[in-house]
Amino acid sequence: MKPASTANVKQFENSNKLGTALTQINLTQIKEMMLVCRSWSASLAAVITTTLLLIVATQVHAAEVVTLLHSFSGGNDGAFPYAGLTADAAGNLYGTSQIAGANGFGNVFQLSPVAGGGWHFSVIYEFTGGADGGSPLGSLIFDAVGDAYGTAAGGGVQGLGDVFKLIRPKGRQADAKWQEKVLYSFQGGTDGAVPFGNVLFDAVGNLFGTTSIGGHSHIGCLSGCGTIYELSPTSDGRWHERVLHRFIDAFGEGAEPRTGLVSDAAGILYGTTFSGGNNSVGECNTVTTLGCGTVFELIPSLTGHWHLKTLRDFNGTDGALPRAGVTLNGTSTLYGATTSGGANNAGTVFSFTNESGVWKPGNVYSFNGTNGLAPFGNLALDTAGNLYGATYEGGANNWGAIFQLIPSGKGWTEHVLYNFVVSGKRFGASPSDGVFIDAAGNLYLTTSQGGNLNDCSPNPGCGTVIKFSAAASLGKNL
Repeated sequence: MKPASTANVKQFENSNKLGTALTQINLTQIKEMMLVCRSWSASLAAVITTTLLLIVATQVHAAEVVTLLHSFSGGNDGAFPYAGLTADAAGNLYGTSQIAGANGFGNVFQLSPVAGGGWHFSVIYEFTGGADGGSPLGSLIFDAVGDAYGTAAGGGVQGLGDVFKLIRPKGRQADAKWQEKVLYSFQGGTDGAVPFGNVLFDAVGNLFGTTSIGGHSHIGCLSGCGTIYELSPTSDGRWHERVLHRFIDAFGEGAEPRTGLVSDAAGILYGTTFSGGNNSVGECNTVTTLGCGTVFELIPSLTGHWHLKTLRDFNGTDGALPRAGVTLNGTSTLYGATTSGGANNAGTVFSFTNESGVWKPGNVYSFNGTNGLAPFGNLALDTAGNLYGATYEGGANNWGAIFQLIPSGKGWTEHVLYNFVVSGKRFGASPSDGVFIDAAGNLYLTTSQGGNLNDCSPNPGCGTVIKFSAAASLGKNL
């Protein structure tokens, strides 16, 4: 078994161009995350080794198809994608890389399907690490005219991240660069700093998002416990930021949101916090973090104020330290994942069901290491109600896995769709976000490591983009 990976720590440490503030803040947060991963691997090593000896061949439904769409080199194409993929109306895929690129601060890339088969990779924007931002950790969203919106964890006027817009070229010609416009640069005070996740549109064009720090300072989050913000367009073309909530890491409230938000038809916002909540759970308390994290809803009122309600403060048994956001199935069910906790301290998938306007906890699925360890990213839902996601570690090779959860009356049945391995066909390893599912049921995702092992040394590769066919079998390695 390989030791717990510290790839994301190395990604930041290996880039001497990162701003001082970003390096200090993100290294603290990411190292804490990886220290947790290291403890999971140590405690699970004996269990995984024993269980692997008992694994039997899984049922094969069809020929497995995994396609490598791009392997990052650490050069102008970027390295270490942290966020997952999104698609525009034309079926092009988009993502971000943390570092490398032409200026060393990451980029935004596009993958376009080619007539007759294959995909064309192009970089549509290169971050400079200055006022335009740098080191993006979130995915993109699109408006009605096809322009893209996202966040950068570094750069901006104060070096603490920003929200940006990418304006699509009018001719939409291949390999054309997009024009960037910074909508807001975080100041690092009560307005927040270092956004990890994506932004979200409401029906009238306002944007909503989270910052991982800033806002109120508290004993478990001295750099600030994070914020929920709204950006509204003004008549002069600028955007106005309004903080809707500042987390406080006390009284059952969470702290340090590491992902974006979702919204229902009533405009209620839902999300997770990485820490905070139940501060009495010892295994979740470290020098810089208190609590196992929360699931919350933020409810608007007619007076313009917003009210935060904690739906769950994790206690370890039901999960801990969610890095993923939540997925909303209409108005009836919320799904999410935690990186730790559960029956085997290997992470969980959880649900909530809305009963007469009240969200009630539903089933919890616990990973055991062999079927995945530490699901970092968001979950995808197909039309049949099955859930799909990826784990950062675990699986047959401890380089992560793609999984499917099929609902039943008493919980979920898991199928491991794919076990990552760094050698062999080099499809990547250690996915740090979830999967994107298309109308045909194909899965698309990024991996934060793997690919060509000669690149990004001493890390095992710079990461990849892959497609997993809907006609795939279960539990095989490629």
